[in-house]
Amino acid sequence: MPWSSLPATVTRWVEAELGGRVVTTNAQRNGFSSGSADRVMADNGRRVFVKTMSRSRNAETLELHRREAAVMRMLPNEVRAPALLGVYDDDEWIALMMHDIEGAHPGGQHGADIPAVLDAIAELPEAAGRLGTLPRLQDELVGDFSAWNRIVADGVDSTLPSLALALRDRMMEAAVGAAGAVVGDHLVHLDCRADNILIDGSGTAWLIDWPWASIGARWFDGVTYLLDVVVRGESVDVDWYLSHPLFDTLRSEQVDAVLAALAGTFYNNARQPSPPNMPTLRAFQRAEADAAVAWLARRWA
Repeated sequence: MPWSSLPATVTRWVEAELGGRVVTTNAQRNGFSSGSADRVMADNGRRVFVKTMSRSRNAETLELHRREAAVMRMLPNEVRAPALLGVYDDDEWIALMMHDIEGAHPGGQHGADIPAVLDAIAELPEAAGRLGTLPRLQDELVGDFSAWNRIVADGVDSTLPSLALALRDRMMEAAVGAAGAVVGDHLVHLDCRADNILIDGSGTAWLIDWPWASIGARWFDGVTYLLDVVVRGESVDVDWYLSHPLFDTLRSEQVDAVLAALAGTFYNNARQPSPPNMPTLRAFQRAEADAAVAWLARRWA
């Protein structure tokens, strides 16, 4: 959604917050939100990042923006996330204004920025007791992690790729332990993909887009980011990166359980109708599932 489509109420709010007239906007087109996402500069030199959504365009995403604002207000200072500078919410439109992190999304460098991303995840603090209002990761995922049962019960497993069919029974068995594996007390981002990460000029990774934050296993975000590396086709051995200190307490069977459960989750999600104004999401989820199966096949070879 382009900046030019925003109502005057939102753009006036942005200018009031900036204390100047908006003179340039640079749309950010990665990710799957159907709202606007822009780097904005005012005539007084102030630069911010602004993301918006309207209820009429996608009510679910509007609620996610609200949830993200609530999460960002409680994030500890040590978390590498942009500061939330302001929120506009008239119940039809919501806008979040944040510090603009000058950087680029990771990827395409043969794994050169993977350690920086894993370092940022490793620094996420213990959250139990500090961020007690966040949901527990196992509660967020337990329904999704039983997706293989629904796929088989609905008789749609015959539509899966041949490799997924060959490993289906083993994945179903492994996925049984996934919800228990992700129990923990650390802050979890829960959506660690390249489009939700920025690498700044010093090589430091910043985690952005926080609506799904929860409390769970310290290593979970690292595994899902490595899965994203597989999705993007980077020519690296992702299992080698499991030697990073982030994964010190991670057992091999936990990796298998989570990958198997994610494969079922993404295959099941991919067969659902596309959300409003998000036509590419289901194809991406299918690619995530295929990548999880491919990774498991290498691990189990």
